[in-house]
Order: sequence, then C-alpha cells, then structure tokens
Amino acid sequence: MRIKNEKYDYYYHDDMNNIKDMLDLSIKKYPNEIAFSYEVDGKHIDKTYQEVYDESIILSNYFYKNYKNEHIAIISENSYNFIILLFGIVLSGNICVIIDKDLDSKHIEKLLKISDSKVIYYSNKYCPFIKEMKYKSFIIEDTKEYLNIGKKYLNKNKIDDDKTSIIFFTSGTTGFNKAVMLSQKNIVKNVIGASSIFKPSGSVVSFLPFHHAFGLITGIFKPFNYGVPVLINSSLKYILDDFKYYKPETVFVVPLFVETFYKQIWKNARKTKKEKKLKAAIKLSNTLLKVGIDLRKKLFKSILNEFGGNLNYMICGGSYLDKKYVKWFRSIGINILNGYGITECAPVVSVNRNHHFKDGSIGQLCKDVEVKIIDGEICIKGDIIMKGYYKDKKATDEVLIDGYFHTGDLGYIDDDGFLFITGRRKNLIILSNGENISPEMIESDLLKDDAVCEVVVYEENNKIIASIFPQEEYLGDQEYFDDLVYKYNKGKPKNHQIALVILRNEEFIKNNNKKILRDKVKEGNNL
Repeated sequence: MRIKNEKYDYYYHDDMNNIKDMLDLSIKKYPNEIAFSYEVDGKHIDKTYQEVYDESIILSNYFYKNYKNEHIAIISENSYNFIILLFGIVLSGNICVIIDKDLDSKHIEKLLKISDSKVIYYSNKYCPFIKEMKYKSFIIEDTKEYLNIGKKYLNKNKIDDDKTSIIFFTSGTTGFNKAVMLSQKNIVKNVIGASSIFKPSGSVVSFLPFHHAFGLITGIFKPFNYGVPVLINSSLKYILDDFKYYKPETVFVVPLFVETFYKQIWKNARKTKKEKKLKAAIKLSNTLLKVGIDLRKKLFKSILNEFGGNLNYMICGGSYLDKKYVKWFRSIGINILNGYGITECAPVVSVNRNHHFKDGSIGQLCKDVEVKIIDGEICIKGDIIMKGYYKDKKATDEVLIDGYFHTGDLGYIDDDGFLFITGRRKNLIILSNGENISPEMIESDLLKDDAVCEVVVYEENNKIIASIFPQEEYLGDQEYFDDLVYKYNKGKPKNHQIALVILRNEEFIKNNNKKILRDKVKEGNNL
C-alpha cells in the first residue's frame, strides 16, 4: 500500500509534572514489562519497570540521607547505573550535573567548577583520574553498594516541580560550554510533548551519549514513557551487533550515523559487486511505491537484516541532515524522521511524525510548544524552556526575552505547520554591501553532490570560501570540485558566488557530539 502521509491528532498521554510522576505511571501501566536491557561482562540483564522504580526510590533514600541540595556530577559511559543514579539524585532534591566522560581532565575540572559540583559519581573504566581530584568521588560501578545502604533510610523530600534538577552543558561549538538548568517539569513536559508527536511501536536501541539531552531525555525517557523496552548500548563498537541481537524498531541518531550507515551500505555493495543491482532495486522500489506496491522488506532484506530486520524509524536530530538521505532510506524501508531540539528546550521542539512528514523540514511542533518567528529567528515558549544558565544572568537575559527563548536559529513555518531551518544567526555571512547570506544554504546545495563528504562555507576578505572534505575516492581532485563550484555559481548573483574552494585531506574538527567546530575550520585547511 501507499506510504501514509496525512495530518492527524496528537497521541494522548497522561499528564505529569515531575520524574516521580513518570515513575509512578510506569509501574501503574507496565510493572512487569521490560524497561531496560544491557550487558555486563557478557551477561544479558533485563530490568522491569517495577525494578527500575524500586531501585530509583532506594537510591533516592541513599542520596537524601547523605546530601542536601548538593550538586552531584555523573561522569560515565551510558549504563543502567547512570539512569537509576540520576533518578535517585533528583528525587532526593539534589541536583544532577551531567558531564561528558570523553573530555580531558582539565576540561572536566573546569565544568565541575562552573557547576559548583562537590560530589562525583564516575566510571572507573573511563575516568580513573577523577580519584586524584579534590572532590568527594565514588565509582558508579559500585551502585549495588549504594542500593544496600539506601534500604536503611527513607527519602522525605517533597518534590518542587520547578526547581532546577539537572544541569546539562551545551555542546560548546564556539569553545564555551554553558550550564543549562532544567527542572523536572521542563523534562517531563518535553517527554509528553515529544511523545505526542512520535509513537514507537517496538523496542529501541539507545546509543547516543547520556551527557547530551537528546540522548538521555529523548532516547531513554521518551521510550520509557511509552512502555517499550530499551537496550542500553555502552560502546559504539558493538552497535551493529546490538542491532542484530535486539532487532530494534526505532533508534535515535545524529546525522553522522545516518551518513555513515549510507556510506557503509554502498561500500559493501561495491565490495560484493552488487552496486548496479542495488541501484536497480531502489529504482524499482520507488516506482512500485508510487502505485501502492511495497516490496521493500523483500528487495532489501539483506541490508535491513544488518539493522536487525525490524528497524522502521530513525529519529534524527542534532544538526542538519540533507533530505537526500531521508528519501534514500525511505526507498529501502527505513523512515528517517528529522526533528529539531536544543538543550535549553529540554530538548525537543519539533519532529516529523510517523504518518505525517515533509522532507527537508524538521517536523511539526510538539504539543503545548509555541513558536514565533521574530526577525527571521525561531523563538520558543512553553513549559519546556530552561530555568536559565547557571550563574550566568547576562547570557540568560540575552536569550530569554519576553517569555520566549531565542534559539539563534533562522527559519520559518509553512502553511501546513512544518518547521524549517535556513541557518544559524551567528554563522550569517554579512558582506560589505550589507547582504546577509546563510552558509548553511550553500552547504546544503554542495552536499547534494556525492563527492562531498563534509563542507563548511565562510567569508574571508568579503569573499565566500567553501572548505570541502571529499569522499575518499575524490581526495585531492581539485579539478572536480572547481568544476562543481563553477556549476553552482552559474546563474547566481556575483556576491552570492563561491570565490574559492579549498580541499582538505582530513575531516573537520568536531566536538564530542559530532558537530563541526566552525571556529576551527581554518586550522585544517591546506593540509
């Protein structure tokens, strides 16, 4: 049958105001269902919703007994212990500060200082240097010990829905990490809003890092709210093995993973000399879909089996993804639903829906989220908006104006209610004649060429420069890319034309969330 794509009502969800409400609802609805699965020393472990609830409450007893309104950091790989420790911290009235385990010791110490963290629960596997720092520190692998202690006490904390409960750090693509304060209400209202837009109907494999709001709130809390089981992947080395073993219906990804999966599929096709066959199958699939015949599961069975055989949705956010990937994966039977979020909005603002989507857009607004376009900028209002940046009133006042959070992203909403991003305000190229040019729009056009792996466009001496990292087989082929830019420039006003293309031999420098650091682009040019 044809792919369904039409407007329909929000999915309904019970209201909740804090994380305790979310846990209470989970054991009311799905007490004996599997909430999380994970591996420890090669052993597969399942945890039911009742077990998650019980262990979270016991840990809240432990934290309530030992700390009062303390900033407690978690620095660890993704794990079940991470989740229940976080629940225990916030339910006890303390504040959980989440820090990227892959940062160096100096950066971690800086973030601990910025956030006034005094206590650390850390992974001995990834951050053994923590024990040398002058903080109270405990190993996250010893969570069973904390559970035994917690059984002896009682958590008497009365939850304040609006009090800061979790501090996330922004990605720092310009070199500065801001400490975003989120309340329990911010978080659960976002869970409800995002769940009202997209509905998983099967299991999830979670592999995005929990130090990122998208990885934790969207990849863990949201499926938890839906009662679907989540496999916690602790290392990307095993991601494809986890796909095959757990056979997920939904995964949450950033564009880098989509692009990597795409490249690997074509690489395997070339290696097995099935490239022409794959192209023909895609053409046939798209033709049949137009007349209501869907043979994707059969035509692309071997490819889909690499993802477990049941993968239906990839929810993609974090940065720009060219719609060519959305169309291509749809043709083989995997639906990529682009979304938009920002840590300061806890994080999801919009996402394309299971059965209502528009290629190139970042979806429809989550329930109870208001968006206003002010001077071309996407501005957001609702219960999901952060409390502010920790101890940074100046930065907070710059983005929270008249009740709206000013995202810095440029965009528009079309007549069907779909949100589109056209660029980032701080990246705008402003020429000497006063013209504003969005580099992201140029980058989007160049990325349509299969020879372009990564590209960043910027201004230098009032000229537009395109720095390109090519696909492997095009490395060093200056003639090809000069010709590509020549074709791009045709028909463009002179001020909008690319004056120079610079080829790179290495990919762009990225932060730990795989976003290109635009302020470091020139460091890798002329390699």
